[in-house]
Amino acid sequence: MKLPYVIIAFLFWLSYTDTHGQGKAPEHLILTPYDDPARSQAITWRTSVPVENPVVEIIQATAAPYDTVGLRCIKALSHQVAGSDGQMHYYHSAEIDNLSPGVLYRYRAGTAPGLWSPWNQFQTVVKDDPTLEFIYLGDIQNDILSWGTRTIWAGHRKAPGADFMLFAGDCVDNGHNDGQWTEWFGALGRVGETMNIVPVTGNHEYDRMEEAKDEKTLSTFWQAQFALPENGVGHLSESVYFIDYPAMRLIVLNSMVALSSEEELKLQTEWLERTLAGNDKKWTVVTFHHPLFSARDGRYGDYPALRKYWKPLFEKYRADLVLTGHDHMYGRSANQMESKTLGENETGPVYVVSVAGPKMYGLKEEKRWMDRAAVNAQLYQIITIDGDKLAYRAYTATNRLYDSFDLVKQEQRFNRIDEHISFDLPSEHRFPNGRYTNK
Repeated sequence: MKLPYVIIAFLFWLSYTDTHGQGKAPEHLILTPYDDPARSQAITWRTSVPVENPVVEIIQATAAPYDTVGLRCIKALSHQVAGSDGQMHYYHSAEIDNLSPGVLYRYRAGTAPGLWSPWNQFQTVVKDDPTLEFIYLGDIQNDILSWGTRTIWAGHRKAPGADFMLFAGDCVDNGHNDGQWTEWFGALGRVGETMNIVPVTGNHEYDRMEEAKDEKTLSTFWQAQFALPENGVGHLSESVYFIDYPAMRLIVLNSMVALSSEEELKLQTEWLERTLAGNDKKWTVVTFHHPLFSARDGRYGDYPALRKYWKPLFEKYRADLVLTGHDHMYGRSANQMESKTLGENETGPVYVVSVAGPKMYGLKEEKRWMDRAAVNAQLYQIITIDGDKLAYRAYTATNRLYDSFDLVKQEQRFNRIDEHISFDLPSEHRFPNGRYTNK
C-alpha cells in the first residue's frame, strides 16, 4: 500500500517549505569584483528576514566532495533595504581577500548553522595573464524574465569561461522596483553565482520613490546588492569605478549623473582623465550608459555635452573600446577620430551601442554615424583579448554572427582594425519604416 509513503512525503514537504518559507534561504546570490580580481572576490545575497551570523564558506576546489581542509569562514556585513513597495529585505555581503591567483574556489553562502546556498565555484584571474574574455550586454529593461533570459544565457553558452559579464545600464525599468530586480536575478539564474557581474548605472536605475515624487535617486537596491570598487568619485561610490585586469583596465562612468549638471560632468571628467593617464594596462575599455553618438528615433538620444568632455580624452589617451546602451538598437563605428590623422586601416576609439532586451527603437538615416547597424534584434557581444589582439564579435540572440572585427596593437601607431563583417544576415537588419516599439 503506497498511501503511508505519500503521507510521509507530504509531511516532509510541509516541513521543508515551512523552514524555507521563513525567508532565511539565500536568494539573489551574486559575484562582483570589488578589488584585485586575482586576489579578491565579493559575494552578496539576500534574505527576506533578518538572520544571525550570515557567512560565506570558501575553500580551494577539488574533485572530492566534503573536503574541509583549509576551509575559511568569512562573516558578511548586513544591510536592510526597502523598495518602492515598502517591503523590507536583508542583504549580506562578504568581501574575501588573500585569495591566490588562477585558483578555482568553491563556496556557499548562508547562515551558520542554518540554510545554505548550493556549493558554487569561481576562478580568480591568473597573475600577469595576457588573455581576457568578457560578455557585454546592452539594455534589458522590459519583460526582463520573458525576453532578457535568452540573451543572457546565449552569451553565457557562447563564452562559459568568461571573466565577467558586463551590463551597460537599464537592467530594469524602475530601479526601486523589487519585482523587476527579482526578474533580473531570475533571468541571470546561476550565471551570477559562478561568473562576476559588472553593472553600469543607466537612467532607469534612477527613479522616484513614492514619498519623493520630485527627485530621482539611484536604486535603493544598487549598493546593497552590488559590492563594487570604491575607487571612483566619492559621492558616486560603486557607480563610478575602475577594475584592473592584467591585460586591461575597465573604466565605468555614470552618465546619468554626468548629464544632470555641468559641475557633475566636470567632476567625472577630472576623475576620468586621472584614471586614463595613470593606466599602465595594454588595453583600455570604457563603459557608460548614454552613447556619445546616436541615430535612434524618438525624443532622446543626442548628448553633445558628453562628446565635448569625454571624446577628447578617449582620443588623447587612446581608449580602445567605448561600450554603451540606451538607444535600444545596435550601432558600431571606428571612424569618429577628430584630433589625429589616421593611417590606412587604423582606428581610434571604437564606439558601440547595443541592446539585449525586447524594447526597440528605429534608425534615422540622417543621423547615421555607424559602420554597422541593427534594429529589432536582441544581441550579445563577446570580447576576447590575447596579447596584442582584441577580438570583438556581436551575435544575435539566435547565435548568428552579426558584427566582427579585430583590433591589433601597433608600435607607436594607432590600432589596426581588421573587419570581418558577417554575411549570415543582411547588411542592415531592420524592421519596416524605422518605427519603434515601446511597451
